[in-house]
Amino acid sequence: MSLPTPPSPMPGSAPRQRASSSRFSGQDKGGYTDNARTLVVHNGITIRGTVENIERLIIEGTLEVDHLTVKELAVAPDGCFRGKVEAGSAEVSGTLEGELTVRNTLTIRASGRLLGDAECRRLQVEEGGQITGKLGMITAPLPGTKDHPHNHPHETAEAPAGKPKS
Repeated sequence: MSLPTPPSPMPGSAPRQRASSSRFSGQDKGGYTDNARTLVVHNGITIRGTVENIERLIIEGTLEVDHLTVKELAVAPDGCFRGKVEAGSAEVSGTLEGELTVRNTLTIRASGRLLGDAECRRLQVEEGGQITGKLGMITAPLPGTKDHPHNHPHETAEAPAGKPKS
């Protein structure tokens, strides 16, 4: 028994092959397995709207969203992100406009531009990288570390006992 042959390309068209010039296409997967939920917005593609349930986002084209949460964000040199994003780590080689919160390391490459407000725990900026806006550093310990307090600010704590009256 033989397997069916794949459909042939349309007459007069060459077989389609993707040759990516992005340095992100061959990058280390950052500890994620091959089945990580990854979205790649390729060069020349623009997406506007809602994106959900992804772990890794690679932007070579343009993505415009109201709010997004990812573990890993990479904006390629020709890529553009507009909106609000929370990420575990982020590398910006293109343009990011809006609000950015990075729980770990934010890296701005030489070709990268961050326009807007950002907050991160660690910051790396290559010579030529640009940040225009407000930048804050996260100084609270990471959850799950020995330095992380057990009581959170939103939890109620017992009021300290007052001094006895004399």
